[in-house]
Amino acid sequence: MRVEVSLKTKHLVSFRKHSQLLAKGKWKQEAQRGVMQATKKVKTKVQKAVTQQMALKSGNYRSYVVKNTRAYSKPAQLTGMIVANNKGGKIEIYKDLKTLSSKGRAAKRYNSGRSVDDQGFVKSGVWNAPRTFKRSFSSNGGFFALIPGGKTSNALPKEFWTFGKKASQPRDSGGRFKSSQRQGYRVRRLYGPALGKEMQKDQALATFKKEAPKELRVQVETRIKKIMKF
Repeated sequence: MRVEVSLKTKHLVSFRKHSQLLAKGKWKQEAQRGVMQATKKVKTKVQKAVTQQMALKSGNYRSYVVKNTRAYSKPAQLTGMIVANNKGGKIEIYKDLKTLSSKGRAAKRYNSGRSVDDQGFVKSGVWNAPRTFKRSFSSNGGFFALIPGGKTSNALPKEFWTFGKKASQPRDSGGRFKSSQRQGYRVRRLYGPALGKEMQKDQALATFKKEAPKELRVQVETRIKKIMKF
């Protein structure tokens, strides 16, 4: 019996062509394209997950999450990066925002266990877990909190300006509270959690861990197979 082995010339030509492409780094370029395509697809899924996780109001997915998130490439490391703004979002973009009556049952329930100084009256559904923020209040359509450790000041923020005569609340000629001459609190506008930090935990992180390996495998392998196909 005779065994004859032959190799078609076109396979030799194709092998040489693909070897040249590999030598020139073509595989790395295609691999990076796959990495970035996977990164973009995963970014979209993580963005949707973090929107639910943070309990954002309808309409804030594009105007807040998409606007403050981006993906970029690091070709030298064959890496795609997803980054987001690390500043807290305005408290107004979260669900169920309202000011509670200081004498109401809801305020009493949400402030259970807090000292009088720590009670707050701005309620939010952030993280899908309704709560009131410590020492929070609303004034002139804005939402604020008192932060311990403020410095003595002769002029408190406008949010504290009130008018009328009360012996326990001395004011200057402009109707503002006079300085108490003691250190106490400073006023800060209320903000929600930072988008960048939220994307690194809970539902958003679980989505990333689940989807990233699958997308990388599909997107990178597809492009490498095209180069290696004879």
